[in-house]
Amino acid sequence: MTFENIRWTWMNGEFVPWAESTVPLSTHALHYGTGVFEGIRSYTVDGEPAIFRLDAHLERFYNSAAVYGMRVPFTPEQLTEAICGLIRRNRLTESYIRPLAYVGGETLGIRAQGSTETAIMAWPHMAHVSEQSRRRGAKLTVSPYRKFDASMMPTTAKACGQYLNSRLATMEASRRGYDEALLLNIEGTVAEAAVANVFVVNGRTLRTNDEKSSILMGITRDSILQLAVAEGFDVEVGAISVEDLRQADEVFLCGTASEIVPVAELDGSRIGRGTPGPVTGQIRSAFDRAKTGASREWDHWLHRLAAEEMQVSGARS
Repeated sequence: MTFENIRWTWMNGEFVPWAESTVPLSTHALHYGTGVFEGIRSYTVDGEPAIFRLDAHLERFYNSAAVYGMRVPFTPEQLTEAICGLIRRNRLTESYIRPLAYVGGETLGIRAQGSTETAIMAWPHMAHVSEQSRRRGAKLTVSPYRKFDASMMPTTAKACGQYLNSRLATMEASRRGYDEALLLNIEGTVAEAAVANVFVVNGRTLRTNDEKSSILMGITRDSILQLAVAEGFDVEVGAISVEDLRQADEVFLCGTASEIVPVAELDGSRIGRGTPGPVTGQIRSAFDRAKTGASREWDHWLHRLAAEEMQVSGARS
């Protein structure tokens, strides 16, 4: 991942040159993790960028902010306009988009009440696992770190400080040679991967868990549940055990950055055939058709950049 060709960001209502996109050292979020964010993707649809499930991402963004007592001082329509303008300014088509709302730098202290700053970045690509792992299947390991419980902090909010949990698990798994960490919840059942939800496949049935298992309710997860039904699969939602993964025909992970990643093994033990399975392949194909506009029934998931959005203004010089 590199930002070397990215010229513009958006901060508090203005397009700002990359080099000027700075914050004070007193910014509350730098000290306490008091921020929320989203990860959103745009794809090439009929030769132009289209943003995948933008409305759902922005809804979660505002909900996450509300959980932490932050009021985003821009409407969803304003953020949509800003995102589209940023894609155009940076001459992007396929992109990863990161809206961020965070407590500013007027004062510090755990009780401090500050303004909510809002910023957006967009860049060409962000991949959590290698392309080889996506093709051949990822190597997964049960992490010694547990996913925090909703009684500790809200698991359904996508908040900055909460991702230290995921970072610790990812670094530990990487040191041991694995592609991804699997976090269990305090009850000992499966929560999620470090930055992805988990699906288990047996025959024609897909099973995933929900907020009762201390997960972030992923937008990609929701997309797959809908796509699976449309493809004729049965879906179940409930707790998943580690043994469920070991005995499954197939397992895959899903998230905005990683999309759909088959799991080939868990802690050295092969899952299914140890290669990406046919159901994972069918779901991935359905997802690819939806994100690129090839399946018109999912066209409502795509925010296509309108002609007027090609003209952007309001840059700070």
